[in-house]
Amino acid sequence: MVYGEEEAQSSAMMTDDNVGRRILDTAVAIIGREGYENLTIRKVAKESGCSNSAIYQRFEDKNALACAVAALQARPFLMIMDETYAKDVDLYTNLDRITRRLLDRLFSFRADAVHMQVVYHGKMDMTASPFVLRIGEYLKNAVARGDANITNINETAFFLLSSFMGFVQMVRTNERMDRETAGRLLEVQNRSIYYGIGSGTRPENGSDTLWKLLRERGVDVDKALARMKGNKEAYRNFLIEFFGDPDLEALGVAIRAGDAKSAFEYAHGMKGMAANLGLDTVRGRLSVLVEILRPGGLEGAQKAYNDVMEACRCITVLL
Repeated sequence: MVYGEEEAQSSAMMTDDNVGRRILDTAVAIIGREGYENLTIRKVAKESGCSNSAIYQRFEDKNALACAVAALQARPFLMIMDETYAKDVDLYTNLDRITRRLLDRLFSFRADAVHMQVVYHGKMDMTASPFVLRIGEYLKNAVARGDANITNINETAFFLLSSFMGFVQMVRTNERMDRETAGRLLEVQNRSIYYGIGSGTRPENGSDTLWKLLRERGVDVDKALARMKGNKEAYRNFLIEFFGDPDLEALGVAIRAGDAKSAFEYAHGMKGMAANLGLDTVRGRLSVLVEILRPGGLEGAQKAYNDVMEACRCITVLL
């Protein structure tokens, strides 16, 4: 049985069929609780209260049922992509935001359930896969904006999808991999892919393109350069040093350890440096974090820190 559009249509029809929906819900529960290897038609029949014949009328076998489950679970991914994508934002930022949200979702899946998603996405016809087509639209818009120089849109979209799903399967298979580490590795992959697919060459030190892109990301380039008497090379080096400062990581460690006092000191110091470098967006997000930490509280600090790091990532990809 071909794993793809047919299963997606099947699972969609099942959701409008009370018996079919009960069968699917039961299969989802069993896979989530015990894994795919322990899914059996007999077990689904027993737990759902449906007969074996009712299941076989709708699904050819266990694999067909698993395919329909994967198609059903994949539907929210398209919604996440649509909710996260912003047409007026550059390709790298969209790539980073979308993959991080999808990773959060898939990190709640068992490793074998993630494998089912890999198979589901991989066996869809490339020219008909809604995921490939959606990513293709994002790439076309990036080309129109001048963010990318890509001619083979569908092939590149398929590469992006398969690279991401392969990455998720690897990190979910590793039982010692935590979400934070996976996020750092995803950032490395996203940067490599962004430049590897021809989305642009890293701007040269003195190029107008670099400063234009920095301005678009909320950096007051002109004010910072004025402080440095127009020395662009020195300014870029200072930016690289800022984003490589170990205090940024130490800030996150302090928040996770519940050490509000140390976190406040790190955040306050980084805020001052960000202001001097014209990093207005980063400074603004650090300001929010500083005010959370100032009275010694930590509620909302992790989210605020994540916002700071997202603003940093949007800039470091250029440097």
